[in-house]
Amino acid sequence: MSKILIVASILSILLSCNAQSSQKKNSNTVAGNADAMMEGKDYVILKRFRIQDRQGFNQPIEASSFVLPATWKVNGMVQWNGMSKCIPEIVQASIQAVSADGDYELMMFPVTQFDWSDDPVYLDAMQRGFNLHSCNIAQPLDAAGYIRNTMAPYLKAQVKTAGIITALQQQMDAGAAQMTQQARQAGNNAYSHRGSAAESILQFKDGKEGLAFCTLMQTIVTLPGTQGGMANNYQCYVSMRMVLKYKQGSEAMARKIMSTFFSSARVNPQWASAIQNMYLKIGIDAQDQTWKQIQIAHAAQQEISNNIVRSWEASNKTTGSKSLSDNDGFGQYLRGVENYTDESGNTIELTSGYNHAWSKGDGSYLLSNNPAFDPNVTFNEDWKRLNK
Repeated sequence: MSKILIVASILSILLSCNAQSSQKKNSNTVAGNADAMMEGKDYVILKRFRIQDRQGFNQPIEASSFVLPATWKVNGMVQWNGMSKCIPEIVQASIQAVSADGDYELMMFPVTQFDWSDDPVYLDAMQRGFNLHSCNIAQPLDAAGYIRNTMAPYLKAQVKTAGIITALQQQMDAGAAQMTQQARQAGNNAYSHRGSAAESILQFKDGKEGLAFCTLMQTIVTLPGTQGGMANNYQCYVSMRMVLKYKQGSEAMARKIMSTFFSSARVNPQWASAIQNMYLKIGIDAQDQTWKQIQIAHAAQQEISNNIVRSWEASNKTTGSKSLSDNDGFGQYLRGVENYTDESGNTIELTSGYNHAWSKGDGSYLLSNNPAFDPNVTFNEDWKRLNK
């Protein structure tokens, strides 16, 4: 073998050894950096939690989903009470979620309705249970009044501040106008509607605070009274009543958590359609004018709710790169999310305040402000980077 070939062979071996040594050194460095990464400090993982309806159909069906920190303990359920004469309370969905450290607690209570009448004779009939579809009997309230007089006492809390949620109030006003117009077109001139949306900061006895949210739609039926003159009958439908309890001084983060929850919430359209069909069947069987108005109210309220939480997890896939923020009045109000896009151009809204974001096929998201952090290295998994 010539000297040139011998030298070339030696150089090749040396370069190979150096490359392997360098690669091993770099691998050790990366592994060391990966081992040093700490959740909560270098990165935060968000997870899509899913709520199933296990009672209403032949088999469990997903009712809704939403995103919260992956370390949270989440309990959600859908309960059916077919014997309830209060129609809106037949299907009851609720959520309770607690952070790993116990500093945050999210409570979503089921929808409810309460009724009232200015006519003492009719009110007495409601209280005695003679009215076929009466719900809880209580004087009419708007959303702020409901938080102050019902939600806060139930939670053993005091209301520190209260105010209107302007972004939601506009949607509630539009829904009320739509419902009133539908009643007029059907010849029911006695019906009118009034919506409200409110937020409060609660103070708990244990020193923690809480953000409380409520939306409420009133259906007002004005008819001749039993004792002369005109009387008003009220149906107050409470579509949203939520509270996020947190350690004092953590309001900014609490708003980010709520914003992420609302912006990511999805309702399964198949499940929602089945529920709506059930309500329609009840309406047909009832042949009752009051129930027809409840149907109108439910349909309009559903449209409002869809505008608040959007429609479904895969909705971005049908809208391409179009932003969905036009429908996100609540998320924009809370100002706790930022828009990201994946490699297909789909829009995703995640908790604000982070410079880097990734997604995984199972609906998980990862956020970080550490430029050296890479989830593909740390977890040896397939994470796709998202762009702002």
